[in-house]
Amino acid sequence: MNTFRYRKRSAVEATLLTIVMMCVRGQTDVALDDCEVFITVAQGERCRVTVKMSIRYGAPVMEVCRHLQQHIAEEIAAMTPYVAEAVDIVVKRLVMPEKNA
Repeated sequence: MNTFRYRKRSAVEATLLTIVMMCVRGQTDVALDDCEVFITVAQGERCRVTVKMSIRYGAPVMEVCRHLQQHIAEEIAAMTPYVAEAVDIVVKRLVMPEKNA
């Protein structure tokens, strides 16, 4: 039997999560249905962000990741008093682009 402990997300974590997801949604090469975001908030208005995602096959992976890292860090700094110490992007897999029906 698995035991799970649920901790309610703080207002800071919820705000940072919203900002990160806004940045991810702006990326056409990211598969939104296969995206996980982890946020760690530290003292001194610092945070660490990890985004685990799938990218569309054929997309420039390094370019997409670098742009997303920079965009997330800039948006967090612009919208909150927090500084992103690290923005880690993990590419779980490449997915085939959906065909228009």
